Amino acid sequence: MINNDALRDYLAAHPDAASAMANLIPVPWVEPIDVANAVAWLVTDTARYVTGVTLPVDAGFAVK
Repeated sequence: MINNDALRDYLAAHPDAASAMANLIPVPWVEPIDVANAVAWLVTDTARYVTGVTLPVDAGFAVK
């Protein structure tokens, strides 16, 4: 969703914006497997008491 021409053009025109959009954990972006692993964990008995929460899989982006 973020790897597209419009975002690349915006960042080329506003290079200072890239640091504001960086993740807290030094990875370029979250991979689909990371989201799939979170969903897989949620459907296990290990997560049976996890209810009514938002589970951000965002490499710390929301913390910034």
